[in-house]
Amino acid sequence: MSMQRTRLVPAVAALVVGGLLATGTASVASAADTTAAHGATTAAGPATEQRVPLGSLPPEEQEQLRQIAAAIWPDQAAGWDMNTDVADVLSQATGEILRCSEAFALVPRPPAFLPGLSYLRNYWKQLRDYFLVVKENRTYRICVVNVARNYRTAMEMASMGI
Repeated sequence: MSMQRTRLVPAVAALVVGGLLATGTASVASAADTTAAHGATTAAGPATEQRVPLGSLPPEEQEQLRQIAAAIWPDQAAGWDMNTDVADVLSQATGEILRCSEAFALVPRPPAFLPGLSYLRNYWKQLRDYFLVVKENRTYRICVVNVARNYRTAMEMASMGI
């Protein structure tokens, strides 16, 4: 059973990372279309759209980002201000974890893919669940721990608006 489990974890990780990256590249293209369409709608100025101050995010997106961040920094994320700068840093950290995990799982990475805010927004639950599972596996845990160490200062500064 132990041998089967040893083989199963990298296989599952490879499938999850491959799926996240494959859907992520498609979502980046669709996000660009959505952003362009949103920009056109905003230019027209619909009165019913809820406006969010520049640099801040709607409460639902803040909670989603907080859950992803808590999977990486469980003790610190609750106190951070989830703004667009934090989303950018979290996007970079997420990309690093996925690249590290796929290197262990030997899954080829699509060229020039960096998970942006739309990727985090659309796949926040899968990313959180993936990070929580990966963090418990000795082989992949180094990916999360290393990114947590490397990006903590950037996350703190982004949260403070520095």
